[in-house]
Amino acid sequence: MIKTIIWDWNGTLLDDLELSLGSVNVLLKDRGLPILTFERYKEIFCFPVIKYYETAGFDFSKEPFEIPARQYMDLYHAGENKTQLFPDVVKTLSSLKEKGLRLLVLSAMEDGNLKKMIANAGISHFFDGIFGIKDDFAREKVSIGKQMTKILNLNPEECVMVGDTLHDAEVAEACGFNCILYSQGHVSRRRLETKGVKIIDKLEELLSF
Repeated sequence: MIKTIIWDWNGTLLDDLELSLGSVNVLLKDRGLPILTFERYKEIFCFPVIKYYETAGFDFSKEPFEIPARQYMDLYHAGENKTQLFPDVVKTLSSLKEKGLRLLVLSAMEDGNLKKMIANAGISHFFDGIFGIKDDFAREKVSIGKQMTKILNLNPEECVMVGDTLHDAEVAEACGFNCILYSQGHVSRRRLETKGVKIIDKLEELLSF
């Protein structure tokens, strides 16, 4: 029986695709590189994000990754107040909580910023734990997932990871969680289908199973 749902944040609960694409395109344009379309973005976005940056055209023989990574976060945070939750987030979280499920957030966003954004979105009260990483470089979140499992004494077989990227499926596999992927985030459905797990197009679909 599933007792815990572990949520990704960006692109799963928070609809920030437009902000993310716009921010990276500013950096590409500043460097005289071709900007990304939504379709291209969804075909190349991955973790660690340094690989996605390289595929987008950044040349880290000319500058360290940390420079565009910090510039990106500055642009992202400047526009984050314009982002919104996906339309069915509150309904879904509320219904799952009423069913007695424990809800957690596991994100590759820096922990302090993550908690601030969730609080500003008005949904902190739904979660029994919020776990982010220590910096802004979004390398991976397997390690924090394993720490969370140990800290909360989770039984992985009773957990479902819900996310929008291939890395969410990798985290689930590494930690022993079940996995459901969401098709409206940062990665194309075609790529998500390569993981062979359940894919949903609306978060409220979770309520039916």
